[in-house]
Amino acid sequence: MAVLSVRGVRPVACVGVAVAAAVLPVVSAAPAGATTQEAHVSYIERDGWGNIKYDVRFNGTVRSDGPTRYVIQGVLDAYCHDSTITGQSITFGYGPSKNGWQYKSYWCTDAPVKINIEGSRSAGDSVDLIVGATSGVFNTYNYGSKQTFAIGTD
Repeated sequence: MAVLSVRGVRPVACVGVAVAAAVLPVVSAAPAGATTQEAHVSYIERDGWGNIKYDVRFNGTVRSDGPTRYVIQGVLDAYCHDSTITGQSITFGYGPSKNGWQYKSYWCTDAPVKINIEGSRSAGDSVDLIVGATSGVFNTYNYGSKQTFAIGTD
């Protein structure tokens, strides 16, 4: 019976691993056509002297969850000046690009707030996000720029 030394086994094992790597198919961690995108959406308002009155930010991700689903995860954080008579609110707007908006609103004092949303969309549709605060006249909402995320499909 022949006994191979450790030196003899190591090269054979390395060749076997190299052959297996070349023959086996490569599987991607993300489904074809789908992407997870980082999302950084903000609304900032300054007073006449350049001081920040409102700073609302969402930092997280948007991703596909099949051809007709999406997932948004992250944190909504805010600073609202406290020199108003009424409580200030912040809002997180989201939805498929072809289907309109939905909103989740919170008191500014509740921030930071974890956001975890699962939604429906048309096959392959993008997802829009926007944030805002009750910084308008009579506590109406003002918003930052809409951000669109083309996340593909699974």
